[in-house]
Amino acid sequence: MSIARHAERKVPPRNGTQYVILVVEDDGDLAQLIFDIFMTAGYELRWASNRSEINREMKRAAEIDLVLMDIMLPDANGLQVLDRIRQHPTLKALPVILMTGKSSTEDVLAGLSAGADGYVSKPFQISGLMKAVKQVLGTAS
Repeated sequence: MSIARHAERKVPPRNGTQYVILVVEDDGDLAQLIFDIFMTAGYELRWASNRSEINREMKRAAEIDLVLMDIMLPDANGLQVLDRIRQHPTLKALPVILMTGKSSTEDVLAGLSAGADGYVSKPFQISGLMKAVKQVLGTAS
């Protein structure tokens, strides 16, 4: 399942040329697959797999256009990270798409209620994840 809000208009890349996506995922193989697909499509990617890496990358958030966030991480909860992003004065508008194995109606509603711009349940089709990213960035055709 893949749900994503449609941007009203195209969101320009912060660096002016290429979208930067932060992938927050503790499964290295899945992160590598996402990297391979999105880099081939012209995106720049960054990766974080735990709380300290998320904090490190968020200090560089001015360079990030979108976050793909796993909910279940070894030492962090993606919904809590999302909540912190939404409460942060300069990060609150940063688009976040949750990617998770939690796919019940309650889980999806909790994610969207927490301020997620999209929700993609695992296992997912890469095409569904790509579509969600393009919808949120306003680049879907």
